[in-house]
Amino acid sequence: MKNFILMLFIIGSTLPLSAQRFGYVDTDYILENLPSYNDAQQMLKTQTEQWSKEIQNRQNNVTKRQADFLNEKVLLTEDQIRKEQEEIDRELREIKQIQEKRYGQDGDLIKLRKSLVKPIQDQVWIAVKEVAEKRNYGFIFDKGSDLIMVYTDPKFDISREVLLQLNPNAVEKPKDNPKSNTNAGGKGTKGSTNKSGSSSGKSNSSKSGKSSTNSTRSNSVKK
Repeated sequence: MKNFILMLFIIGSTLPLSAQRFGYVDTDYILENLPSYNDAQQMLKTQTEQWSKEIQNRQNNVTKRQADFLNEKVLLTEDQIRKEQEEIDRELREIKQIQEKRYGQDGDLIKLRKSLVKPIQDQVWIAVKEVAEKRNYGFIFDKGSDLIMVYTDPKFDISREVLLQLNPNAVEKPKDNPKSNTNAGGKGTKGSTNKSGSSSGKSNSSKSGKSSTNSTRSNSVKK
C-alpha cells in the first residue's frame, strides 16, 4: 500500500493539476449490498462451522480416551499401556493434520474463500474501472482499504454508481458512517464488512469464516 501511494504521488506530480481527477469508492459498502457476496459469506460460515464441529468431536473423543486411559492404567500391562498410548498419540497427530488441512496457510478455508469471494471482487474492480472511465477519473482510492482519508467529499464518491453497475435493482443498506466525514484522530472511518483476501478476497472474513476449536486454531467469517 505504501508503494502504491508513493507511486500515485510520483505520477500525480508529473501531471498538471487541472488534469488530475480523483474519486473514491467504498468497497466494503458495495460488497455489503451485493446478495452474491452475502451468500458467499454464509456458505463460508456454514462450511467452517461444519469443519469445526468435526474437529471438536474428534478432540472430545480423544480427551475422553485419555481420561479413561489414566484411570485404567494401573490395571493394564506394559504392552497394553504402550499400545494405547500410541493410539492416542496417533489420534492427536491426525487432529493436528486435519486442522492444518482445513485452516493452514494453503488450506481448504483459503481455497474456498478464493473460489467464492475472489470472482465477486473481480466484478467489483471491473465495475469501478468502467465508472471511473465514464467519469474520466485518473485515480480511484478505496475508502475501505488501509489508506487514510482525513476528509471525503460525497460528490467524488462513486460507490453507489458502482453498486448499481453491478446490481441495477440493489436495495441499499443503511451505512454506519456518512460518506463525507472528518475525524478528530485524523483517520476516516471504514466500512464494517470484513475483507477476505489472500487473493483471498475480503473477508475478515472475514475476518468471518474462521471458527475456533479448543486446541490451537481460531477462524471466523465475515466480510
